[in-house]
Amino acid sequence: MREKRRMRTVITKRPIDDEFNIEKQESRFNVALLDDLVDYHFRKIKPRYMKYQKLYEGKAKIFKKSRMKVGKNKPCNKIANDFCGQIIDTTVGYFLGNPITINYTEKENKAVGTQTAEADVGVDLGEIKTTDTAVQDELDGILQENYRDDLFMEWGKESMIKSVSHLLVYQDEQSKTKIIRLKAEDVIIVYANSSTKQALYKIRLYVIDTEDTDRTTLYAEVWSATKMELFKRTDDTSAPRVQGFEFVREEPHIFGKIPIVTLYNNEEEISDLEKIESLVNDYDRVMSDISDEFEAFRNAYLVIKDMVMNGDSIQKLKEEGIVEITDSGDMKFVTKEIQTDAINSHLDRLEKNIYKFAQVPDLSDENFAGNLSGIAIRFKLFGLETKCITKERKMDKAIRQLVELLAVPIKVVTGKEVDMRNLKLEFKRSIPANITEIVDTVVKLDGKVDNETLLALLPFVDNPKEVLEKVKDQKKENMKQFDPYSLQNSEDDSKIQFPNTNAPQNNPFMRNNVGVYEE
Repeated sequence: MREKRRMRTVITKRPIDDEFNIEKQESRFNVALLDDLVDYHFRKIKPRYMKYQKLYEGKAKIFKKSRMKVGKNKPCNKIANDFCGQIIDTTVGYFLGNPITINYTEKENKAVGTQTAEADVGVDLGEIKTTDTAVQDELDGILQENYRDDLFMEWGKESMIKSVSHLLVYQDEQSKTKIIRLKAEDVIIVYANSSTKQALYKIRLYVIDTEDTDRTTLYAEVWSATKMELFKRTDDTSAPRVQGFEFVREEPHIFGKIPIVTLYNNEEEISDLEKIESLVNDYDRVMSDISDEFEAFRNAYLVIKDMVMNGDSIQKLKEEGIVEITDSGDMKFVTKEIQTDAINSHLDRLEKNIYKFAQVPDLSDENFAGNLSGIAIRFKLFGLETKCITKERKMDKAIRQLVELLAVPIKVVTGKEVDMRNLKLEFKRSIPANITEIVDTVVKLDGKVDNETLLALLPFVDNPKEVLEKVKDQKKENMKQFDPYSLQNSEDDSKIQFPNTNAPQNNPFMRNNVGVYEE
């Protein structure tokens, strides 16, 4: 009821257009402008987001179908086909089914301060380099604490459904960096102008209901690059709203940018369901009408000719299915002939167009059966891959903006500046992979491509940098194990029949020098 009343609210003339652009930036956000923004958002923007969310949840338009006024006993079936949910879930699984790899590779520094001669170790010490992973470790820690795989998947899924989704970065009471997802209908973006699409403010809305009363309090957090301004407005569901927003408090933040990251589904902000909405509605309507026809066929009209039937004979007919017919009498059912071929052809055309314009393959198609090669599968997934390329570009940009915000707490902990040029993102599609072919490709590229890039090609490697560190540690362990001059191996070597004469305990000229023992 509250939203219906807001739809009747008259918007006063403010320096604002349909895209929420403002020309003047004040020290404190104007409460009258905030009232207009929120009311316009509730009237025009939020219903659009909620419509596509309901489509994804299976709450189709067909459920609003009502019985015909003529004939209350006529069937009124409402059959919804969950194309919308299947298309979104298939796209999310293909695009975000595998975790996104986020690597931060800092410039390597040559090791200094060593006093060992190169001739003693047999290698060029200038080639020995060290890599500082402090930024990577802190970044991984923040993302893991905020369940990044689930966070990114739900972030991407909502942007596909509603065309946009948001993440809020903030510091909790323990000064830990937290990331939460904000629903599209709970955020308003205020731009500087239409040409640059530069956000001046991002407003977060949330409602707190007061128990045992009809009053609700709507809060608005106005986030700018330097601070957060909190406003509230109390609405009474039993009476029209007369009170506007009032200022509560102001809090600075450390990020230096608006700490709300927006992920766009595409530049036009179009939902994946928008182009197929009418097709799915028509498919549901035809299926429901067919179901009504079959139910009406079962309840066909019984025509009785030159006969009179009373209540007893009708009851006998229902119970025993037997009736006595006179010489001139006749009895038959009147049914409507259903054009099943035309109906099936129409439904098949609708189904093909739904998958065609959604750019998602029909996995139940018999063409997907059998043992298809990797190239054949990729060819059938070409439309979905084309769509996901756009999504990957948008998500790559949004994640980089997220890391730019996280760079502030990372610098506080590590003392290092985060250079975004060192950040690499890897998206892996969730498709059946031929491991043998991939390994063969990696082997052929060995020596021509760096090891981190080669490891990133393997579908079972999520963090190439971590694997490289494990390989390096394993090599060090192997060198200790097979080094004939190590103390442990020398002691073991003295027990065999033909000991290593170069070992200190077996060479009388080296015993005093190494302090093993005196003969």
